[in-house]
Amino acid sequence: MSAALFRTSIKMHAQTLLSFAVGTAAYLWLFIWAYPFLAKSSALNNLLKDLPQGFLQIIGYQAGVSQMNEYLAGEFYGLVYIVILSIYVITTSTRLMAHPIDRGWMSCLLSTPVSRVQVALTQTAVLILGVVLVVALTTVAGILGVHWLAPDAPFDVRRFVEMNAVAGLMFLTVGGYGFALSCVCPDERTAVGISAALTVVFFATKTVSALDDHVSWMKYLSLFTAFDPQGITHGHAHLSVICPALIAAAALLFAFAALAFRRRQMAL
Repeated sequence: MSAALFRTSIKMHAQTLLSFAVGTAAYLWLFIWAYPFLAKSSALNNLLKDLPQGFLQIIGYQAGVSQMNEYLAGEFYGLVYIVILSIYVITTSTRLMAHPIDRGWMSCLLSTPVSRVQVALTQTAVLILGVVLVVALTTVAGILGVHWLAPDAPFDVRRFVEMNAVAGLMFLTVGGYGFALSCVCPDERTAVGISAALTVVFFATKTVSALDDHVSWMKYLSLFTAFDPQGITHGHAHLSVICPALIAAAALLFAFAALAFRRRQMAL
């Protein structure tokens, strides 16, 4: 790693990181604030009972909203959080690698005594740190938000932390393929386009797989199947398998990215 490059990259992306972290926490607090009003009314639970099971699986409300964890798993982590973190990791991964290559900054950097592997590892560390900080702030904000805004709501802190941890590992994997594509694609626009398209396909595949038992096999084609907020909330997720698998996938993707960047032809 290059300490100087690490500090420079952190400074360049600090505003983006702070915006996403604070914005995510603010959105989460908004949902937490609304929970007591929903909990006082039985209308939502009665409505959910009348909806088809497949539709409930899509929106993440198979078990209703009798607890804060269930509510947040379906209302926030099932869609909003996925969209926010997907945008963050895809844009950040491409800006860390593809953007400097497109603008010619990378050629200047590689003219210094910094190797390509050092550059790749340093930018990887910046991306990982960003994801960890966003997830950590979201976790802390959620715990404090429930304590301040809905102190009487049933809330399992352990399950909430597990849900955020799995989300963080999944988005490190998303960042991994975004980073790898930035190292192999000819320009930044292509890298962003393919990364975004792949993410949309993963999410759409998981959504379609919940519509009917005949297409349930499609969930195995989606990375997002690894993140099941409701399953984690109710203790049904196999975390001992999912977490190591996500860590291994992210590590392989980042290693491939470093190797691809090392062999990439660039005009210096």
